Amino acid sequence: MPKDESPPTVVVAVNEKGWMNEEMMTIWLTKCYTKRPDGYFKTRKALLVMDSMRAHITPQFKDKIKACNSIPVIIPGGLTKILQPLDISVNRSFKAVLRRLWEEWMVDGEHSFAATGRMRRATFQQVLGWIDTAWKSVTIRSAFRKAGITGTDAESDDSPAEEERALHLPPELAELFRSDTEDEEFDGFCFVE
Repeated sequence: MPKDESPPTVVVAVNEKGWMNEEMMTIWLTKCYTKRPDGYFKTRKALLVMDSMRAHITPQFKDKIKACNSIPVIIPGGLTKILQPLDISVNRSFKAVLRRLWEEWMVDGEHSFAATGRMRRATFQQVLGWIDTAWKSVTIRSAFRKAGITGTDAESDDSPAEEERALHLPPELAELFRSDTEDEEFDGFCFVE
């Protein structure tokens, strides 16, 4: 577990293997999911849409979800790309903003260098700040509409997705950071102590 304190809006949890499992899902359920509007007091029933990962489908975890006044809904295998709101738009928007923030830091940020001349990685605190900013920029409601879960096709007042914003770097510098294909996902950051 990193020693640095994270912002109050970012929860950091780790396990030995780095996999999402029932223990990690329980941490997410208690520290994140119950913090949503009406989540703590459980005043309104909610729908929790998940894929069929083993940690989502155990009877014990489903009971924990129901105890939060929520209905667990499991998307059948092979349909996640079509029905999972996170996969449809949230993850991509989040990663696009995270990538933009990293690119801005690479070009304009303050950097320190090791004795060998190698530039040091962004600090854990910097990355947590980027995560916080990126998460605040995503719109969850539109993802549910795109998945057809809300049952409405009505337009909303949601702001345009961050991924559609133009990159604010000179083209020759921006090209250095782009992946080979538009579909390639951002792999994230690696921290080594």
